Amino acid sequence: MYKPLFSKNETMDTDILNKAKYYCARAERSPRNLRLFLMRREVPSDEIDEYLALLQEGRYYDPQRYAESYARTRYRDMSQGPHKIRQALRMQEVPTEIIEAVLPEIIEAEQPNYSLAELLESKLRRTSARTPRALFDKMMRYGVGRGYPPSEVYEALQEVLQRMREEEEDNESEEA
Repeated sequence: MYKPLFSKNETMDTDILNKAKYYCARAERSPRNLRLFLMRREVPSDEIDEYLALLQEGRYYDPQRYAESYARTRYRDMSQGPHKIRQALRMQEVPTEIIEAVLPEIIEAEQPNYSLAELLESKLRRTSARTPRALFDKMMRYGVGRGYPPSEVYEALQEVLQRMREEEEDNESEEA
């Protein structure tokens, strides 16, 4: 049986609810963004969860839908790795079970616009260092900073360095 969230004694501010609906309808919103929106409108903290439940019931707000959209955009268009995406979703207060369900699915289904090797190669061409070890360290930090696991960064970096060595050898043999 349907149980209303508010009894007849309580009155929910319909103006705030309508503004929240409009806010959610314009773009996908994270749980954190929606909480901040309601707090700015001076909704008592004990009522915020009730507003969220009403918005979710009306399908104006859905943390899973937000997580899917966010992860897909960050992975495909911004070439961020799974670690960085996971951390950003946690900061937006998306429940852990939703993150763990959505992220592997997105990574498996989507193809990023740039591979990790392409990102590293681009960075390598515009980076300088005094020693090869310093350059290697910079590149590792860059890849891990983008949210990729260190083992994947290491493998991609080895691939890029090997390809660059081969290009140098080809250029030297053409000059001779």
